[in-house]
Amino acid sequence: MTAKRFQENNEDRISISTPTDNDPTLVHCPKCQSKAFVILYHDEVRLSCPSCGYNQAKLAEQRTFYWGAENPADSYFGVDLWLQTDCAGQSLWAFNRRHLEYLEDFVSAKHRQRNPNIETWQNSSLASRLPKWLKAAKNRPQILKAIEVLKSRV
Repeated sequence: MTAKRFQENNEDRISISTPTDNDPTLVHCPKCQSKAFVILYHDEVRLSCPSCGYNQAKLAEQRTFYWGAENPADSYFGVDLWLQTDCAGQSLWAFNRRHLEYLEDFVSAKHRQRNPNIETWQNSSLASRLPKWLKAAKNRPQILKAIEVLKSRV
């Protein structure tokens, strides 16, 4: 689906990376390396692997973002993200299905519009935090192919 226009919304790094029942953060299981899920339940966050039965839980008070790391990880347990691939000499990654859809909508749009009248406009919106290589039109075909690869892993 190729969007002609991208309208920035209120997504930021906190909202897009918060795992839910319907859209958990997808990670590599620390025990067996299969696809595992991180889900937030009220004030507790849980990591669970359906393949080997690995489970871990902790209070969701503190998060650490590894966005600039060579190998991005989830913000609660620090385990590697499941949705990662090489693209245009960089690492393309996403936390979950919603994050992947956001990236696809952004990259596929030929016109991108920001919202100067919202609180997050200055520099905390997700669109403002995307790296330059991801915003570059010359990388669009490569990025969209990589997004298709990642979508098949969801």
